[in-house]
Amino acid sequence: MILLIIPTYLNVAVSIAGLAALIGLILIVYGLLVRPAVAIHADREAPPPEEGAVHEIIFDGALRTMRFSIGQIDSDFKTRMNEIKEDHLVLKITKDRDLEDYEIQLSAGGYVLLRMPHSKAMEKMQGTEKITSAELIGDTAVFRLAANVRDGRAAQYVEFELAAKYFINKVGEERMKFLLTLKKIFPSLDKNSRSKKGIYMFGRLKSQQAEE
Repeated sequence: MILLIIPTYLNVAVSIAGLAALIGLILIVYGLLVRPAVAIHADREAPPPEEGAVHEIIFDGALRTMRFSIGQIDSDFKTRMNEIKEDHLVLKITKDRDLEDYEIQLSAGGYVLLRMPHSKAMEKMQGTEKITSAELIGDTAVFRLAANVRDGRAAQYVEFELAAKYFINKVGEERMKFLLTLKKIFPSLDKNSRSKKGIYMFGRLKSQQAEE
């Protein structure tokens, strides 16, 4: 019979290595499975945006192009509204190389009505449109994302307003930021209609309620 005598330091080292491996395995499982599942659950449980909600779009110092999308639940701005498409409206913002000037290219993935700055009429988007940041100083652009269209008119929609303003950053530089405001959910939001995916139905028109 042979007795193996393991030095204490080696025993401690093996124990530490085993503990480190266990901790590493736990962190990997948490990062790959638990954390994403918790994030998805939290996202689905999040409340819908309310009228008046404002999202600020600010460029990082080294960034020259930014893509920002408005859609249902997988876009940058989540409306959580039924029949609103993913990437229903996409804003591709490009900064001038030397100046604090920007160009916003708009692309519609769904039915969108657009009121350009310094215009009074809303028109259906055809293809892509472009707005410059200079046009947004002192005025706004309005986007009406339609979920339901009847006789060429948006019967249910989410309306946004885009504005631009200058601000002074932490290092004293004058920069520009864009303010995207949810102005209206028409006819309303039915807060009792939440689905398992966290999507809400639009409220009914008064004419529909009267008919019933």
